[in-house]
Amino acid sequence: MTNLGARIVTFGLMACVPFTASSQGGYGVISGTVFGPSGETVPDLPIQATHAASGEYERTRSAANGEYMLTTLAAGSYTVTISILCCTYESYKNEEIVVAAGETTSLEIQLEGMGNDYFVTFGDYSDPLAAAIRKKQEIPDLPVPRLPDGKPDLSGMWLVGKDPYPQSADAHPWAAEIVAERKANGAAELPSRRCLPYKPPIPSIVPPHLGKFVHSEDLLVILFEGVPGFRQVFLDGRQHPDEPNPSWLGHSIGHWDGEVLVVDTVGYNDRGWMMGNYPQTEELHLIERYRRTAYGRIELEVSAEDPTVFKVPWIQNLPLDLAPQEELIEYICENDQWGN
Repeated sequence: MTNLGARIVTFGLMACVPFTASSQGGYGVISGTVFGPSGETVPDLPIQATHAASGEYERTRSAANGEYMLTTLAAGSYTVTISILCCTYESYKNEEIVVAAGETTSLEIQLEGMGNDYFVTFGDYSDPLAAAIRKKQEIPDLPVPRLPDGKPDLSGMWLVGKDPYPQSADAHPWAAEIVAERKANGAAELPSRRCLPYKPPIPSIVPPHLGKFVHSEDLLVILFEGVPGFRQVFLDGRQHPDEPNPSWLGHSIGHWDGEVLVVDTVGYNDRGWMMGNYPQTEELHLIERYRRTAYGRIELEVSAEDPTVFKVPWIQNLPLDLAPQEELIEYICENDQWGN
């Protein structure tokens, strides 16, 4: 495996994002402050309120002083959630919030700590390592770079984040049972443990998960620390083969939808694992939408369509942060690398 010691960083607090919001007539409001276990206010946490009956939701982030406000909520019962990455606080969920039209519901959120058991060895958990890498990057204040044809240039070293508002997959029972089994046995049969490719869309095995994009008008190549080390996305107008030979990473073609690069991949085999440790079949159809919203940011929407596994497409939104001070490290895999 790659030597994690080659990438050393210093931990620190992430930047805070302030909010602005105003109440609108006919809607209810949920507002309050997010507190940590010791009474400290917690900024920049992703807060979501989901309507129990309709499934519609509103999202915001806690401000620098921990305060938040959700302002356009239809009357009814809500579940309020905060998905928190490793390793300071436990994620939060409250399914008993009632909102009335024209009224404000106060919800003070008290988070619980994870405890020190989560800090075992530096590099064991990718989230604090990724946060520290983001903090040390020096991002130029420049406009989005362009290719000669005027389209956004996605080239660069990108740090793959996690969906701040994760949605559960609506999987068929047999697939959900497999996920439960894999969770119970610690994902003992994960293909990457046997030097086989990791999960799409950027199959980097070693945390923090990085992908290096090399982008031209006709081709996007994604390099990563894992097997086989690269993906190719053809942008030259070709179509998928009529009968693609099933493979671990499939066959990818792309086209532009305005400022968004749409990557369409088919031809997967049924041996790989998807995000969330879901199984996949040869019917898997992955659609990725890359939008470079700033010099240092790409917003990636991933839609996984596999009707044998999911009742409806499973969509995840992954932030990619530019990491120009990083570089890929040589990845070497020896079979049974986890000692199983």
